[in-house]
Amino acid sequence: MQDFNNYANNQSKNDGQGGGNDLFSLVNSLARSFDGKSQSQLISAVYEEAKKGKERGTLTNADIDAFSAMLSPMLDDKKRKILRKVVEELKRI
Repeated sequence: MQDFNNYANNQSKNDGQGGGNDLFSLVNSLARSFDGKSQSQLISAVYEEAKKGKERGTLTNADIDAFSAMLSPMLDDKKRKILRKVVEELKRI
């Protein structure tokens, strides 16, 4: 799996659009690739990919916020709390 920012950049080159559409594509791609996986597997994979992006300098806190804002409305309250915790941890990297 590619890190978030690389994926979004590749999508915008492929479809000629930018902004929120890239994030929507990323969320859909992540959802498809983890269909049937457990919540802990999904969180672990997202965290590891985001960590790689932060370490490479290809993922910013603003990117993380945008991803969270895109994903959050699709989640129930319990999962939004988990997402907020993961986002807080990723921002500290």
